[in-house]
Amino acid sequence: HGLIGQTFDGDGVAVDGATDDYSAYVVYTKAMGEGAIEGVASDYVIDRADPFSTAFKYSRFGASSAAPRDAAALTGLHRKVERTQLQSAGTNGDDEVTVRAYE
Repeated sequence: HGLIGQTFDGDGVAVDGATDDYSAYVVYTKAMGEGAIEGVASDYVIDRADPFSTAFKYSRFGASSAAPRDAAALTGLHRKVERTQLQSAGTNGDDEVTVRAYE
């Protein structure tokens, strides 16, 4: 998993981390998900020579199983969300959605 993968753990808890303020005319970003991610942003840096690398501190790529993140250890705002049945990824039905998007 990576930064996005952490959100799909099915635990029914959303954790909101640091965000930037976009109300100004000029915005300087600094938020890096602090509070909502395991570790810090630099833990997810990969080798520039291998942009598709899965080697980083919290990688679970190739693991046959892995426990969900410990959301209780995250310092961001915790919110309960509806738990939905996780579905596998696939392309079944995607053509219909694409057609509707362009109608």
